[in-house]
Amino acid sequence: MNITNLTSRVMLSTLNISVWRARRFDTRATQEVEAKHEAKDIGRFNKRLLTDGATSYKEVCAIGNRARSLFDSHSLDYDQLGVRLLPTTVYMEVAEKLRALRDEFDGATAHFLADYPRLKDEARVALNGLFDEADYPTEAELRKKFGIRFSVLPFPDASQFGIDLPPDVLQGIRDEMDARVMGAVKTANNDLVGRLYEAVQHFANRLYGEGNVRLDVADKLRELSTLLPKLNFSDDPALAAILTKTQDQLACYTGAQLKDDPLLRLNVAERAMEIEAQMAAFMGGPPPAMTREQSDTPMLQLLAA
Repeated sequence: MNITNLTSRVMLSTLNISVWRARRFDTRATQEVEAKHEAKDIGRFNKRLLTDGATSYKEVCAIGNRARSLFDSHSLDYDQLGVRLLPTTVYMEVAEKLRALRDEFDGATAHFLADYPRLKDEARVALNGLFDEADYPTEAELRKKFGIRFSVLPFPDASQFGIDLPPDVLQGIRDEMDARVMGAVKTANNDLVGRLYEAVQHFANRLYGEGNVRLDVADKLRELSTLLPKLNFSDDPALAAILTKTQDQLACYTGAQLKDDPLLRLNVAERAMEIEAQMAAFMGGPPPAMTREQSDTPMLQLLAA
């Protein structure tokens, strides 16, 4: 596929999610702790401005988490902070789901704002001497601290880049843009394969592990094997072969089948290791090691408002 075809299949996209942090650094409390322990610069005392029972606030954050997870799972790494690649094949699905989540987010925010005076009164009691009215924005100020903003821009296309410069200079800029496009494609494809690698590795480990196999053993792999082919906007044949092999040889089995047949589990686990090696070769080596806790943690990137 040539570069022009590539740039028509993907967009630059951002998702900004902002919430009130509901935390505040307390200088006085920090100084008191330092004085008590006769120490300096030993830490910072950050107050939680709402109690653990602030469920309306937690619901806003939970919806923000779901929006971030949806966006990140359906988009790919790019080389600019906060910007990701969104294949056109999934744009309509992502835009529709984010629109619904934004409506949920706005509704939950309205509920929280209505609950805010009561929650502040609860915090006044819980914080006791640490309560400070100045830590709490007014409702009008608070309303501006919540929002979900999804936006897209065209992917850079050197053939459409025409400015008033000498031809040799303009050609140099276009060549550099083309090189960046191909580098971005490589980054995106490695991101895609890296996700699958982690899932296949975890899948194989659970099949090789001792004890009973849980019925959900294949769920994550099946979910990825359905989604990731849609993100292969470059139609890379080696990548397509890996995705097809994973779907045909690993994700085709249910948890019940694998749980009830030890020989099948061993056979599928061996195939998973072969596919792992194929993916590592595609990426030029396995991805950096991740703990299971890290890979399972939702990437909530909330902007402090």
